[in-house]
Amino acid sequence: MNMKIFLYLFMGLALASLSACGDQGDSNKAKAPAPSVIVIPVISKPVAASTEFVGQTEAFQSVDLRARVTGFLLKQSFKEGNTVRKDDVLFVIDPSEFNAKRDVAAAKVEHAKAVVLEAENQLKRYAKLEASGTFSPAQLDKAKADEGKARADVAAAQADLKSAELDVGYTKVIAPLDGRIGGSSVDAGNLIGPDSGVLATVVALDPIKVNFAVSERSYLNHTQANKDGKSAGFTPKIKLANDQIYAHDGKLDFIDNQVDPSTGTIKVRVEFPNPDALILPGQFVNVTLVSAKPKEQVVVPQTAIQEN
Repeated sequence: MNMKIFLYLFMGLALASLSACGDQGDSNKAKAPAPSVIVIPVISKPVAASTEFVGQTEAFQSVDLRARVTGFLLKQSFKEGNTVRKDDVLFVIDPSEFNAKRDVAAAKVEHAKAVVLEAENQLKRYAKLEASGTFSPAQLDKAKADEGKARADVAAAQADLKSAELDVGYTKVIAPLDGRIGGSSVDAGNLIGPDSGVLATVVALDPIKVNFAVSERSYLNHTQANKDGKSAGFTPKIKLANDQIYAHDGKLDFIDNQVDPSTGTIKVRVEFPNPDALILPGQFVNVTLVSAKPKEQVVVPQTAIQEN
């Protein structure tokens, strides 16, 4: 067998082998199962239009507690971070010095009243003497002036007593509202006074406010729609930092009366119930204004949408 015949036989065997492999591959491909496909019908349902903004929470009311008199702090009557009630005693300043000043002021009032009584009696005696012609009018005028001065001294002493009583009351720092109190900046035994700064802060958490800003365009569109009677209204909702939708709906509380020239936006505030104190002041949240009148629209699952 020469080389040419050998090459012909080799090529024939190779082609036959390739043909057999191709037939086997087609056979296996025909037997493979078809891929599964999930089919979901397109439906029509009411869909509410919504607009989202970034907002920040704010306490319904916040009060900084300060000392109004100077003295040594005897005790702190609360636990930091706990709820306090209006009129609870939170700090007690040593009242000894202020009690003494109050007692002195009270004694001065009594002394002034005694002087008034003496002046009144003296004036009555001088008036009788004048009627008998044995007393000069000048002496009577002086008696009247003394009686008036004594009455003025009583009024001044009573004012000093009232001021002293106020100072005694200021030795107790009282909670001005129901709320949660923060950390204390002083400890028992410290000398505190008006220059000591904020002793603690009490915040009212229910309801809670949320501030955000809207563009001039959004504001104008909403205002014009209200004017034309075409506004459907909206319901404020918020999404928390853990991506959970807050359970309570809010209500519009305030729209500012001017545009911030640096941003071209208008401040808006909404109010939400916060009975469990879940939301704290200073948190960032996503505010969603949901239309109060949903419109019928065709919808498909979000997972069925792909972006090119």
